[in-house]
Amino acid sequence: MLDENPEMQQQAPSGENATEASSHQRSFLTIKEVNTISRARTLRLAVGDVIIGTDSKIYNGGIIEFQTVMEECDEDEGILLTIWRNGAIFNVIGFGPLGVTLEFASPENIEQVSKDLENYSFPKRDELSVFEVLRNLTRRCEIIDTSPSQLAFLAPPLWLIQHRLVEPLMALAAIYAITFVVHWSLFIIAYILMSLYFKRGYLMMLRSFIIYKDYQMWIVIAARDVKEVQEICRKFDPKTRFRDSLVGEPQVDEAPKKKRRRSSIPGM
Repeated sequence: MLDENPEMQQQAPSGENATEASSHQRSFLTIKEVNTISRARTLRLAVGDVIIGTDSKIYNGGIIEFQTVMEECDEDEGILLTIWRNGAIFNVIGFGPLGVTLEFASPENIEQVSKDLENYSFPKRDELSVFEVLRNLTRRCEIIDTSPSQLAFLAPPLWLIQHRLVEPLMALAAIYAITFVVHWSLFIIAYILMSLYFKRGYLMMLRSFIIYKDYQMWIVIAARDVKEVQEICRKFDPKTRFRDSLVGEPQVDEAPKKKRRRSSIPGM
């Protein structure tokens, strides 16, 4: 008997994947392998991540369909992907094929994802900004908001103070002081040139100084604000620390109890 609702009809897949696809018709896709050089690796996606949504909607399509969506997406606008990882749901923005091998999610993952989705509301693309999270060996994180910064262009010294970049601030102050002493017009030219430089290179500068302090790129997240980023990081690792924490103190391991030393003297 044919389905009376044409919207519920799906085009039957052809080829060797037909049987597998039909048995996982309402499943999610899991990343089975990440290519060495790929967009997925740049986004810090990992093996085991489950793709549960595209463009603020649940995705239950097939593998070939998903690959087609990624290939045809606007390379400037990208596409919002919602990812599930070990109980945490987060979003990333993909700008073309991810460069991964996909498979259908296991029944266990499907059950867990379904439970987690009950209390999750998909955000709209225009509500989100892209954040980069860098972490060092002590699990301290630095979060970079990659949204365009007018402050970096209009007032480079204030932007440097905001991000506590002391060394560049001192160098910039020296440039301003020297040019002002020589002539006020030279100071204005220097200010304009430095503003243009910061407009184009402030993110690279900030990222470079954080990496210089032995931080490494950890994850890339599309989120509403810094607090949401910190909450997601805490779900990944409860011991994650932040310089300006908005989510309280991290989990601390209990100190091992000291064993009571037995006395070697009889009767003691």
